[in-house]
Amino acid sequence: MAIISETAMAADAPAEAASDLGRTQKKVLLAATIGAFVSPTPALLTVYGIVMVPIAQEFGWPRAQVAGVLSIAALLSAITLIPLGWLLDRIGPRRIVLFGITTFAAAMAAFSLAPPQVGPYYALFITTVFFGTFTTPIIYSRAIAGWFEKGRGAALGFSAGIGNGAGATLIPILAGVLLTYYGWRVTYQGVALLVFALGFPIVLTCLRAPPLRPQMSKDAPVPVDGLTFSEAMKTRTFWLLAIAVGLCAACLTAMFTQIVPVAMSRGLTLTQGVMVITVFSMTCALWQWAMGFLLDRIKGAWILAPFYVLAAAGLLLLQYGEGTPMLILAGILMGLGLGAEYSALPLLVSRYFGLRSYGRIVLTIYSAIAIVRGIVPLMMNLQFDATQSYGLALHVIQAILIVAALSLFALPARSSLLTATELTSRDK
Repeated sequence: MAIISETAMAADAPAEAASDLGRTQKKVLLAATIGAFVSPTPALLTVYGIVMVPIAQEFGWPRAQVAGVLSIAALLSAITLIPLGWLLDRIGPRRIVLFGITTFAAAMAAFSLAPPQVGPYYALFITTVFFGTFTTPIIYSRAIAGWFEKGRGAALGFSAGIGNGAGATLIPILAGVLLTYYGWRVTYQGVALLVFALGFPIVLTCLRAPPLRPQMSKDAPVPVDGLTFSEAMKTRTFWLLAIAVGLCAACLTAMFTQIVPVAMSRGLTLTQGVMVITVFSMTCALWQWAMGFLLDRIKGAWILAPFYVLAAAGLLLLQYGEGTPMLILAGILMGLGLGAEYSALPLLVSRYFGLRSYGRIVLTIYSAIAIVRGIVPLMMNLQFDATQSYGLALHVIQAILIVAALSLFALPARSSLLTATELTSRDK
Protein backbone atom coordinates (compact mmCIF):
# COMPACT_ATOMS: atom_id res chain seq x y z
CA MET A 1 0.00 0.00 0.00
CA ALA A 2 2.87 2.32 0.83
CA ILE A 3 4.40 1.66 -2.58
CA ILE A 4 1.11 2.36 -4.33
CA SER A 5 0.65 5.52 -2.31
CA GLU A 6 4.15 6.77 -3.11
CA THR A 7 3.66 5.95 -6.80
CA ALA A 8 0.38 7.83 -6.89
CA MET A 9 1.96 10.80 -5.16
CA ALA A 10 4.78 10.82 -7.69
CA ALA A 11 2.28 10.72 -10.54
CA ASP A 12 0.30 13.56 -9.03
CA ALA A 13 3.38 15.76 -8.49
CA PRO A 14 3.74 16.99 -12.09
CA ALA A 15 0.01 17.75 -12.27
CA GLU A 16 0.18 19.66 -8.98
CA ALA A 17 3.25 21.58 -10.16
CA ALA A 18 1.50 22.44 -13.42
CA SER A 19 -1.56 23.62 -11.49
CA ASP A 20 0.59 25.83 -9.24
CA LEU A 21 2.36 27.27 -12.28
CA GLY A 22 -0.99 27.96 -13.97
CA ARG A 23 -2.28 29.84 -10.92
CA THR A 24 0.91 31.87 -10.71
CA GLN A 25 0.72 32.71 -14.42
CA LYS A 26 -2.86 33.96 -14.08
CA LYS A 27 -1.98 36.18 -11.12
CA VAL A 28 1.10 37.57 -12.86
CA LEU A 29 -0.91 38.23 -16.00
CA LEU A 30 -3.59 40.08 -14.01
CA ALA A 31 -1.02 42.22 -12.19
CA ALA A 32 0.82 43.07 -15.41
CA THR A 33 -2.43 43.99 -17.17
CA ILE A 34 -3.63 46.30 -14.37
CA GLY A 35 -0.14 47.75 -14.06
CA ALA A 36 -0.16 48.60 -17.76
CA PHE A 37 -3.65 50.11 -17.41
CA VAL A 38 -2.35 52.74 -14.93
CA SER A 39 1.11 53.16 -16.51
CA PRO A 40 2.54 56.52 -17.66
CA THR A 41 1.35 56.40 -21.27
CA PRO A 42 -2.41 56.32 -20.49
CA ALA A 43 -2.29 58.02 -17.10
CA LEU A 44 0.15 60.86 -17.77
CA LEU A 45 1.08 61.29 -21.43
CA THR A 46 -2.28 60.64 -23.09
CA VAL A 47 -3.99 62.89 -20.57
CA TYR A 48 -1.33 65.54 -21.18
CA GLY A 49 -2.36 65.66 -24.82
CA ILE A 50 -5.90 66.47 -23.71
CA VAL A 51 -4.94 69.19 -21.21
CA MET A 52 -2.13 70.81 -23.26
CA VAL A 53 -4.33 73.42 -24.91
CA PRO A 54 -6.17 74.41 -21.67
CA ILE A 55 -2.82 74.76 -19.88
CA ALA A 56 -1.44 76.93 -22.71
CA GLN A 57 -4.56 79.10 -22.57
CA GLU A 58 -4.53 79.43 -18.77
CA PHE A 59 -0.83 80.28 -18.54
CA GLY A 60 -0.66 82.30 -21.76
CA TRP A 61 2.17 80.10 -23.09
CA PRO A 62 2.83 79.05 -26.71
CA ARG A 63 2.13 75.38 -27.34
CA ALA A 64 5.81 74.61 -27.94
CA GLN A 65 6.55 75.76 -24.40
CA VAL A 66 3.90 73.47 -22.97
CA ALA A 67 5.08 70.56 -25.14
CA GLY A 68 8.77 71.29 -24.56
CA VAL A 69 8.73 69.65 -21.15
CA LEU A 70 8.04 66.32 -22.89
CA SER A 71 11.45 66.44 -24.57
CA ILE A 72 13.31 67.15 -21.34
CA ALA A 73 11.30 64.50 -19.50
CA ALA A 74 11.96 61.98 -22.28
CA LEU A 75 15.72 62.57 -22.03
CA LEU A 76 15.59 62.02 -18.27
CA SER A 77 13.48 58.89 -18.81
CA ALA A 78 16.03 57.59 -21.31
CA ILE A 79 18.86 58.13 -18.84
CA THR A 80 16.87 56.40 -16.09
CA LEU A 81 15.93 53.35 -18.17
CA ILE A 82 19.51 52.15 -18.69
CA PRO A 83 20.41 51.64 -14.99
CA LEU A 84 16.83 50.51 -14.39
CA GLY A 85 17.48 47.62 -16.78
CA TRP A 86 20.49 46.59 -14.69
CA LEU A 87 18.33 46.76 -11.55
CA LEU A 88 15.54 44.75 -13.20
CA ASP A 89 17.93 41.89 -13.99
CA ARG A 90 19.04 41.77 -10.35
CA ILE A 91 16.01 42.35 -8.11
CA GLY A 92 13.14 41.59 -10.49
CA PRO A 93 10.05 43.64 -11.34
CA ARG A 94 7.92 43.39 -8.19
CA ARG A 95 9.78 45.74 -5.86
CA ILE A 96 10.46 48.16 -8.69
CA VAL A 97 6.82 48.61 -9.69
CA LEU A 98 5.49 48.82 -6.12
CA PHE A 99 7.89 51.67 -5.47
CA GLY A 100 7.00 53.19 -8.84
CA ILE A 101 3.22 53.14 -8.43
CA THR A 102 3.41 54.85 -5.04
CA THR A 103 5.81 57.60 -6.08
CA PHE A 104 4.26 58.09 -9.54
CA ALA A 105 0.78 58.71 -8.09
CA ALA A 106 2.16 61.12 -5.48
CA ALA A 107 4.21 63.02 -8.07
CA MET A 108 1.22 63.33 -10.41
CA ALA A 109 -0.89 64.78 -7.61
CA ALA A 110 1.91 67.27 -6.90
CA PHE A 111 2.11 68.23 -10.58
CA SER A 112 -1.57 69.18 -10.52
CA LEU A 113 -0.56 72.07 -8.25
CA ALA A 114 2.05 73.43 -10.68
CA PRO A 115 2.28 77.25 -10.83
CA PRO A 116 2.44 79.24 -14.10
CA GLN A 117 6.24 79.55 -13.92
CA VAL A 118 8.31 77.50 -16.32
CA GLY A 119 10.92 76.30 -13.82
CA PRO A 120 8.60 74.81 -11.16
CA TYR A 121 6.16 73.54 -13.81
CA TYR A 122 8.90 71.69 -15.69
CA ALA A 123 10.44 70.36 -12.46
CA LEU A 124 7.16 68.88 -11.24
CA PHE A 125 6.35 67.26 -14.59
CA ILE A 126 9.87 65.84 -14.98
CA THR A 127 9.68 64.38 -11.47
CA THR A 128 6.39 62.70 -12.38
CA VAL A 129 7.90 61.19 -15.52
CA PHE A 130 10.94 60.00 -13.56
CA PHE A 131 8.87 58.01 -11.07
CA GLY A 132 6.54 56.85 -13.82
CA THR A 133 9.51 55.18 -15.50
CA PHE A 134 9.44 52.57 -12.74
CA THR A 135 5.91 51.50 -13.76
CA THR A 136 6.20 51.18 -17.55
CA PRO A 137 4.71 47.99 -19.06
CA ILE A 138 8.14 46.81 -20.18
CA ILE A 139 9.05 46.29 -16.50
CA TYR A 140 6.13 43.90 -16.17
CA SER A 141 7.20 42.13 -19.37
CA ARG A 142 10.15 40.65 -17.46
CA ALA A 143 7.69 38.85 -15.20
CA ILE A 144 5.63 37.65 -18.18
CA ALA A 145 8.70 36.43 -20.05
CA GLY A 146 9.96 34.67 -16.92
CA TRP A 147 6.71 32.79 -16.20
CA PHE A 148 5.49 32.06 -19.75
CA GLU A 149 7.31 30.03 -22.37
CA LYS A 150 4.47 28.58 -24.42
CA GLY A 151 2.14 31.39 -25.45
CA ARG A 152 4.55 34.11 -24.38
CA GLY A 153 3.60 36.38 -27.28
CA ALA A 154 -0.11 36.17 -26.48
CA ALA A 155 0.54 36.83 -22.78
CA LEU A 156 2.72 39.85 -23.55
CA GLY A 157 0.16 41.11 -26.05
CA PHE A 158 -2.71 40.71 -23.61
CA SER A 159 -1.05 42.35 -20.61
CA ALA A 160 0.34 45.38 -22.41
CA GLY A 161 -2.32 45.51 -25.13
CA ILE A 162 -5.49 45.09 -23.14
CA GLY A 163 -3.96 46.85 -20.14
CA ASN A 164 -2.27 49.81 -21.79
CA GLY A 165 -4.85 50.04 -24.57
CA ALA A 166 -7.81 49.91 -22.20
CA GLY A 167 -6.13 52.49 -20.00
CA ALA A 168 -5.50 54.79 -22.93
CA THR A 169 -9.15 54.31 -23.94
CA LEU A 170 -10.89 54.75 -20.60
CA ILE A 171 -8.61 57.15 -18.74
CA PRO A 172 -8.93 59.88 -21.44
CA ILE A 173 -12.70 59.57 -21.19
CA LEU A 174 -12.47 60.10 -17.42
CA ALA A 175 -10.00 62.94 -18.03
CA GLY A 176 -12.29 64.55 -20.58
CA VAL A 177 -15.20 64.56 -18.12
CA LEU A 178 -13.08 65.94 -15.27
CA LEU A 179 -11.54 68.55 -17.57
CA THR A 180 -14.94 69.75 -18.76
CA TYR A 181 -16.36 70.24 -15.28
CA TYR A 182 -13.38 70.83 -12.99
CA GLY A 183 -10.31 71.83 -15.03
CA TRP A 184 -6.95 70.23 -15.71
CA ARG A 185 -5.73 70.28 -12.09
CA VAL A 186 -8.57 68.16 -10.72
CA THR A 187 -8.18 65.96 -13.80
CA TYR A 188 -4.67 64.94 -12.78
CA GLN A 189 -5.66 64.58 -9.12
CA GLY A 190 -8.39 62.14 -10.10
CA VAL A 191 -6.05 60.14 -12.32
CA ALA A 192 -3.41 60.01 -9.57
CA LEU A 193 -5.96 58.56 -7.16
CA LEU A 194 -6.96 55.96 -9.74
CA VAL A 195 -3.33 54.93 -10.33
CA PHE A 196 -2.67 54.18 -6.66
CA ALA A 197 -6.05 52.81 -5.60
CA LEU A 198 -6.26 50.36 -8.50
CA GLY A 199 -2.62 49.54 -9.19
CA PHE A 200 -0.95 49.14 -5.80
CA PRO A 201 -3.16 46.48 -4.11
CA ILE A 202 -3.36 44.26 -7.19
CA VAL A 203 0.38 44.36 -7.89
CA LEU A 204 1.13 43.77 -4.20
CA THR A 205 -1.02 40.65 -3.99
CA CYS A 206 -0.60 39.13 -7.47
CA LEU A 207 2.78 39.96 -9.00
CA ARG A 208 5.45 37.34 -8.34
CA ALA A 209 9.00 37.90 -9.53
CA PRO A 210 10.39 35.09 -11.73
CA PRO A 211 13.77 33.46 -11.10
CA LEU A 212 16.54 35.75 -12.27
CA ARG A 213 19.84 33.87 -12.28
CA PRO A 214 21.18 31.20 -14.65
CA GLN A 215 22.01 28.81 -11.78
CA MET A 216 18.32 28.84 -10.82
CA SER A 217 17.14 27.81 -14.27
CA LYS A 218 16.57 24.17 -13.22
CA ASP A 219 13.67 25.28 -11.05
CA ALA A 220 12.51 28.12 -13.26
CA PRO A 221 9.44 27.93 -15.52
CA VAL A 222 11.60 29.43 -18.28
CA PRO A 223 15.39 28.89 -18.47
CA VAL A 224 17.35 32.02 -17.54
CA ASP A 225 19.87 31.81 -20.35
CA GLY A 226 20.89 33.85 -23.37
CA LEU A 227 23.36 36.53 -24.36
CA THR A 228 25.02 39.03 -22.09
CA PHE A 229 24.33 42.70 -22.70
CA SER A 230 27.74 43.25 -24.30
CA GLU A 231 27.28 40.25 -26.60
CA ALA A 232 23.89 41.52 -27.75
CA MET A 233 25.26 45.01 -28.41
CA LYS A 234 27.87 43.59 -30.78
CA THR A 235 25.26 42.10 -33.11
CA ARG A 236 23.64 43.71 -36.11
CA THR A 237 20.34 42.19 -34.95
CA PHE A 238 20.28 44.44 -31.87
CA TRP A 239 20.68 47.62 -33.91
CA LEU A 240 18.20 46.56 -36.58
CA LEU A 241 15.66 45.77 -33.89
CA ALA A 242 16.18 49.19 -32.33
CA ILE A 243 15.62 50.88 -35.70
CA ALA A 244 12.83 48.70 -37.06
CA VAL A 245 10.70 48.52 -33.91
CA GLY A 246 12.05 51.45 -31.93
CA LEU A 247 11.34 54.12 -34.56
CA CYS A 248 7.74 53.01 -34.97
CA ALA A 249 7.23 52.84 -31.21
CA ALA A 250 8.64 56.30 -30.63
CA CYS A 251 6.64 58.05 -33.34
CA LEU A 252 3.29 56.41 -32.68
CA THR A 253 3.57 56.72 -28.90
CA ALA A 254 4.38 60.41 -29.33
CA MET A 255 1.24 60.78 -31.45
CA PHE A 256 -0.85 59.83 -28.39
CA THR A 257 -0.02 63.22 -26.94
CA GLN A 258 -0.54 65.09 -30.21
CA ILE A 259 -3.79 63.78 -31.69
CA VAL A 260 -5.97 66.35 -29.93
CA PRO A 261 -3.72 69.34 -30.85
CA VAL A 262 -3.50 68.09 -34.47
CA ALA A 263 -7.26 67.64 -34.67
CA MET A 264 -7.98 71.05 -33.15
CA SER A 265 -5.47 72.70 -35.53
CA ARG A 266 -7.74 71.49 -38.35
CA GLY A 267 -10.78 73.11 -36.73
CA LEU A 268 -12.08 69.88 -35.20
CA THR A 269 -13.48 69.78 -31.67
CA LEU A 270 -12.02 68.37 -28.47
CA THR A 271 -14.67 65.65 -28.60
CA GLN A 272 -13.55 64.58 -32.06
CA GLY A 273 -9.92 64.51 -30.96
CA VAL A 274 -10.76 62.36 -27.93
CA MET A 275 -12.79 60.09 -30.23
CA VAL A 276 -9.71 59.45 -32.40
CA ILE A 277 -7.61 58.70 -29.29
CA THR A 278 -10.30 56.31 -28.05
CA VAL A 279 -10.47 54.41 -31.35
CA PHE A 280 -6.67 54.43 -31.59
CA SER A 281 -6.38 52.97 -28.08
CA MET A 282 -9.11 50.34 -28.47
CA THR A 283 -7.65 49.11 -31.75
CA CYS A 284 -4.15 49.03 -30.27
CA ALA A 285 -5.38 47.01 -27.29
CA LEU A 286 -7.24 44.38 -29.30
CA TRP A 287 -4.67 44.12 -32.07
CA GLN A 288 -1.76 43.81 -29.68
CA TRP A 289 -3.31 40.72 -28.18
CA ALA A 290 -4.07 39.29 -31.64
CA MET A 291 -0.57 40.14 -32.81
CA GLY A 292 0.87 38.23 -29.88
CA PHE A 293 -0.91 35.09 -31.12
CA LEU A 294 0.47 35.70 -34.63
CA LEU A 295 4.02 36.20 -33.38
CA ASP A 296 3.82 32.94 -31.42
CA ARG A 297 3.17 31.17 -34.72
CA ILE A 298 5.00 33.29 -37.33
CA LYS A 299 8.61 33.72 -36.36
CA GLY A 300 9.64 36.28 -38.94
CA ALA A 301 9.57 39.92 -37.86
CA TRP A 302 8.52 40.86 -41.42
CA ILE A 303 4.90 40.19 -40.41
CA LEU A 304 4.93 43.62 -38.70
CA ALA A 305 5.75 45.58 -41.87
CA PRO A 306 2.23 45.89 -43.37
CA PHE A 307 0.91 47.36 -40.13
CA TYR A 308 3.57 50.06 -40.06
CA VAL A 309 2.47 51.08 -43.55
CA LEU A 310 -1.15 51.13 -42.41
CA ALA A 311 -0.15 53.40 -39.51
CA ALA A 312 1.41 55.84 -41.99
CA ALA A 313 -1.87 55.81 -43.92
CA GLY A 314 -3.73 56.54 -40.69
CA LEU A 315 -1.61 59.64 -40.15
CA LEU A 316 -2.52 60.80 -43.64
CA LEU A 317 -6.21 60.42 -42.84
CA LEU A 318 -5.78 62.31 -39.56
CA GLN A 319 -4.12 65.07 -41.56
CA TYR A 320 -6.49 65.24 -44.54
CA GLY A 321 -9.52 63.03 -43.88
CA GLU A 322 -12.95 64.64 -43.76
CA GLY A 323 -15.87 63.48 -41.68
CA THR A 324 -16.25 61.17 -38.71
CA PRO A 325 -15.80 57.88 -40.66
CA MET A 326 -12.38 59.01 -41.93
CA LEU A 327 -11.31 60.06 -38.43
CA ILE A 328 -12.41 56.70 -37.03
CA LEU A 329 -10.48 54.91 -39.77
CA ALA A 330 -7.41 57.02 -38.97
CA GLY A 331 -7.58 55.87 -35.35
CA ILE A 332 -7.97 52.22 -36.42
CA LEU A 333 -4.98 52.29 -38.77
CA MET A 334 -2.69 53.99 -36.26
CA GLY A 335 -3.84 51.49 -33.61
CA LEU A 336 -2.89 48.57 -35.85
CA GLY A 337 0.64 49.93 -36.19
CA LEU A 338 1.19 50.62 -32.50
CA GLY A 339 -0.46 47.35 -31.46
CA ALA A 340 1.94 45.41 -33.69
CA GLU A 341 4.95 47.20 -32.22
CA TYR A 342 3.89 46.82 -28.59
CA SER A 343 3.66 43.04 -29.00
CA ALA A 344 6.87 42.72 -30.96
CA LEU A 345 9.68 44.35 -29.00
CA PRO A 346 9.65 42.39 -25.70
CA LEU A 347 8.94 39.11 -27.51
CA LEU A 348 11.66 39.59 -30.12
CA VAL A 349 14.20 40.59 -27.48
CA SER A 350 13.46 37.45 -25.46
CA ARG A 351 13.49 35.34 -28.66
CA TYR A 352 16.75 36.65 -30.07
CA PHE A 353 18.72 37.32 -26.89
CA GLY A 354 17.09 35.30 -24.07
CA LEU A 355 16.39 36.35 -20.47
CA ARG A 356 19.90 36.50 -19.06
CA SER A 357 20.26 40.27 -19.65
CA TYR A 358 16.69 40.94 -20.78
CA GLY A 359 16.24 44.01 -18.61
CA ARG A 360 19.35 45.83 -19.81
CA ILE A 361 18.79 44.96 -23.47
CA VAL A 362 15.11 45.88 -23.72
CA LEU A 363 15.36 49.01 -21.57
CA THR A 364 18.36 50.29 -23.51
CA ILE A 365 16.22 50.14 -26.65
CA TYR A 366 13.37 51.80 -24.78
CA SER A 367 15.70 54.58 -23.63
CA ALA A 368 16.31 55.45 -27.28
CA ILE A 369 12.56 55.27 -27.90
CA ALA A 370 11.99 57.68 -25.01
CA ILE A 371 14.37 60.23 -26.50
CA VAL A 372 12.68 60.18 -29.91
CA ARG A 373 9.24 60.18 -28.25
CA GLY A 374 10.19 63.37 -26.45
CA ILE A 375 11.69 65.09 -29.49
CA VAL A 376 8.71 64.45 -31.77
CA PRO A 377 6.11 66.56 -29.86
CA LEU A 378 8.57 69.44 -29.46
CA MET A 379 9.42 69.51 -33.18
CA MET A 380 5.75 69.23 -34.13
CA ASN A 381 4.76 72.16 -31.93
CA LEU A 382 7.73 74.29 -32.97
CA GLN A 383 6.51 73.86 -36.53
CA PHE A 384 2.95 74.70 -35.47
CA ASP A 385 4.03 77.88 -33.68
CA ALA A 386 5.95 78.94 -36.80
CA THR A 387 3.42 77.94 -39.49
CA GLN A 388 0.12 77.20 -37.68
CA SER A 389 0.29 73.73 -39.25
CA TYR A 390 1.55 70.25 -38.31
CA GLY A 391 1.76 69.18 -41.97
CA LEU A 392 5.51 68.80 -42.54
CA ALA A 393 6.08 67.06 -39.21
CA LEU A 394 3.38 64.48 -39.98
CA HIS A 395 4.92 63.75 -43.38
CA VAL A 396 8.31 63.18 -41.74
CA ILE A 397 6.74 60.70 -39.30
CA GLN A 398 5.10 58.88 -42.21
CA ALA A 399 8.48 58.54 -43.94
CA ILE A 400 10.05 57.20 -40.72
CA LEU A 401 7.34 54.51 -40.48
CA ILE A 402 8.10 53.35 -44.04
CA VAL A 403 11.83 53.14 -43.25
CA ALA A 404 11.06 51.11 -40.13
CA ALA A 405 8.85 48.74 -42.15
CA LEU A 406 11.63 48.10 -44.68
CA SER A 407 14.16 47.46 -41.88
CA LEU A 408 12.05 44.57 -40.56
CA PHE A 409 12.97 42.39 -43.54
CA ALA A 410 16.64 42.39 -42.48
CA LEU A 411 15.91 40.80 -39.09
CA PRO A 412 16.57 37.04 -38.69
CA ALA A 413 13.65 34.60 -38.54
CA ARG A 414 14.24 31.89 -35.97
CA SER A 415 11.98 29.96 -33.60
CA SER A 416 14.67 29.37 -30.97
CA LEU A 417 17.16 31.49 -29.06
CA LEU A 418 20.18 32.56 -31.09
CA THR A 419 23.55 32.06 -29.43
CA ALA A 420 26.25 34.69 -29.45
CA THR A 421 28.21 32.68 -32.04
CA GLU A 422 25.20 32.25 -34.31
CA LEU A 423 24.26 35.90 -34.14
CA THR A 424 27.82 37.09 -34.75
CA SER A 425 28.24 34.63 -37.63
CA ARG A 426 24.93 35.65 -39.20
CA ASP A 427 25.69 39.34 -38.85
CA LYS A 428 29.10 39.17 -40.54
